[in-house]
Amino acid sequence: MAMNCTGVLYFPVTISVLEGIALELIEARFGLKGVAAFIKLLCKVYKEEGYYMSWGKEQCMLFTHKLGNELSNEEIQEIIELLIEKEIFSRKMYAEHHVLTSERIQKVWLDATKRRKKDQRTLPYFLVEVKDVKPEAKIVVQDVLFQPGNAYNSEQSKEKQSRETPPLTPQGENGGEGVAGSPSFDVPGYAYNKKTHNLEGLMLELNQLHIVDPNEINAILRLSDYGRLGGYIFRVIGSTRWSTILAKGKYIIAALRKERCGNG
Repeated sequence: MAMNCTGVLYFPVTISVLEGIALELIEARFGLKGVAAFIKLLCKVYKEEGYYMSWGKEQCMLFTHKLGNELSNEEIQEIIELLIEKEIFSRKMYAEHHVLTSERIQKVWLDATKRRKKDQRTLPYFLVEVKDVKPEAKIVVQDVLFQPGNAYNSEQSKEKQSRETPPLTPQGENGGEGVAGSPSFDVPGYAYNKKTHNLEGLMLELNQLHIVDPNEINAILRLSDYGRLGGYIFRVIGSTRWSTILAKGKYIIAALRKERCGNG
């Protein structure tokens, strides 16, 4: 899929955002349709302009239509105004320019595109102070699920990965063995297809939840079909109030097994 010069292919949605008061209010008012609308809004922002999106009556109508008219234009606008009220989007930028953006969105975009060659000083609607980009910087679409700085030092990246989570080993590579002295997982090659799976994103989410037990990680990988897109695993991670869960790994495993039994 082609990507324009400003958009990005991936963006993080943290547990704190999904469990924040804004999303809770949206879900209480509109149900999961409202939450889906919010995720779609973020997708549109990051995919098209990368860090902002113009918003008015026409944009609202088109967005509502693309959602399948599950919500009305008035309901979508109500969601927008709630997100502005809770500072998910900047009130100032919306009032002055009819633009949906925020400092957090812009920082994510800057981090994701820091190796692209561009003059950030000329970009509109910026809320954060940015430094000049070095002339020799390469234009690269960066996966925002990982820190771009790691690309400059692969050895440090490998060392950090070995400390935080065990390495993933595709089936058939190194005989299924990872780095000496550390556990590894046999991951089928199809799981690395980003059109069907989000393996990296799943591993990041598990790391953020401090799930580091190799047996638990291995079980979650297998039960989730290694992070298949649209799988139940991402619904569990996104909808659970983790502050009330102690054994997070065991909780996810139990939820996945229950879902599998229910579908079986």
